[in-house]
Amino acid sequence: MKKIAIAALSLFTVFTLISCTVSSADYAKYKNRGITENMYKYLLAYYKSSFYSMFSQYGFFDPDAYDEAVWDETADGEKKLYEQVCDHVDGQINEMLVCSELYESYADADTKKLLDNTVNDFIDQDMKAVGSRADLNAILGQYGMNVNSLCRLFEFEAKAMIVEDRLFGDGGEAAVTDDERERYYQENYSRIKHILIKNDVKYVLDENGSPKMDIYTGRYVTEELTDDEKAEKLALAKQIEERAKNGEDFEALIEEYNEDSGMSAYTDGYFVTAETLLDLKYVTAALTLKTGEVTLAETSYGYVILKKYPLEAGLWSNEISSAFFEDMDGNIISEKKTEIYGKYYGGITREQTEKKTLFSSVVPLDSRLISREND
Repeated sequence: MKKIAIAALSLFTVFTLISCTVSSADYAKYKNRGITENMYKYLLAYYKSSFYSMFSQYGFFDPDAYDEAVWDETADGEKKLYEQVCDHVDGQINEMLVCSELYESYADADTKKLLDNTVNDFIDQDMKAVGSRADLNAILGQYGMNVNSLCRLFEFEAKAMIVEDRLFGDGGEAAVTDDERERYYQENYSRIKHILIKNDVKYVLDENGSPKMDIYTGRYVTEELTDDEKAEKLALAKQIEERAKNGEDFEALIEEYNEDSGMSAYTDGYFVTAETLLDLKYVTAALTLKTGEVTLAETSYGYVILKKYPLEAGLWSNEISSAFFEDMDGNIISEKKTEIYGKYYGGITREQTEKKTLFSSVVPLDSRLISREND
């Protein structure tokens, strides 16, 4: 669950954890450690709600009208969304089971205390989010769970957090190095500079020829383009593309024509990967261009003339461009997890389930129990 991504583990007063009173068969097991079918349903509900919320934030789903049918859509051209959620849950379960085993090598007295306090903190947060222990139990009952079985699931999560910190945190034996960052940067990123020509609206100018600002919203005042003006915008974009392809100074063209303030802020350019949350046409163009090439793409932002620049060594460490590399360490750690944890995955046994039927039957988890800030 997203709580796994919490970086700092705070210590809180410990309350006694009562053994689980709700039980079910194991869905997945590693040695003598098992994730039950009810825990699996809860995880499906958690990620079902979490993913729906995330997709809604980016405008893919309607946040005010949940629609079960969306999970049959295909986002990556191969797997349906429900299959992707199920795969994600299975990956989390694999990680939790393996880390529960690896945790034992770190389980000194202080670490055990940290584990107990972390689990209790999670439970306390959830109870406060919904009102009381009874309210939380009522929600959990939909999945055959209660607070006590949730404690057990949170214990798996907390152990995964602790193992991750010991392995990949500062000073960890598998902490990310600058050499690994440079390798990942060179293998996964495209460096792009672009010129945006808006094709839907134009700025309303004041008497001095400067864009008017709405004093109440703090936004520039715009008005819709006419059909003739839209045609002129397309002609201009094509002209700029041609000039850039003929060798004109792209920086000068940016200075003269660009309508995207981001290019002024990110002077090294935009750093794009396949996971970058920009218009798909922009991302596709950025990743297919060869260094030095120029292309024109019609995106949801407007007409964009893109040029691919060389990946100069170390630009990932430049503070100006840091926003583009916030996920890089996490992605490198994911690769390392696959290598380190993957050695144990063959020992995990899993019950066969009809995932589509089960997924559809699971009600998304109450949104109050979703920690969006810990994606």
